[in-house]
Amino acid sequence: MTSNADARSKRTVVTDALRDRQADFEAFVRARVRPQETDDVLQVSALRASELADSLDDPDRVVAGLYRIHRNLVIDVIRRRATERRHVDGVAEVPEQIDPAVEDPCECSVAQAGRLRPSYATILSLVDGEGLAVGEAARRLDVTPNNAAVRLHRARTALRQAMLEHCGVTDPRDCAGCRCVDDACCAA
Repeated sequence: MTSNADARSKRTVVTDALRDRQADFEAFVRARVRPQETDDVLQVSALRASELADSLDDPDRVVAGLYRIHRNLVIDVIRRRATERRHVDGVAEVPEQIDPAVEDPCECSVAQAGRLRPSYATILSLVDGEGLAVGEAARRLDVTPNNAAVRLHRARTALRQAMLEHCGVTDPRDCAGCRCVDDACCAA
């Protein structure tokens, strides 16, 4: 009978701490995740708090345990978001079908790529210019394939930004309508 009373006592300690520090936990979560994700994190943390009650050895550590639960759930949300972003980025960069009219890079993208930092210009030249696989480009650059993939992603992002600032477009297929046609600034 002592174990049932002890279990109820532990649940009461956890429930009281969760209720008393509710505003603190909510502020902690809101500062770290999007508003639409906050309620989900708080609800799941309340469910996980019952697990904490089952394993609670020291009632003085209950608040620290509750913060750990909230922190771990926030980390899960951030990781899930990063995974979704990588998936979307990966899907977004793969063309559905290659248009033969755009196999050669436009003069603007070549000119802007040449103005990027050398490591970005080189990876773009190898992968997008010469058509090498990222793994082969990594071998030529003597870097890891992961480093080459990150460098390529950053280089493409920098190229889009440079084209937007200089030409007013971000896609080489739109070069026919960019400012450089009239200015003749990117012509080879």
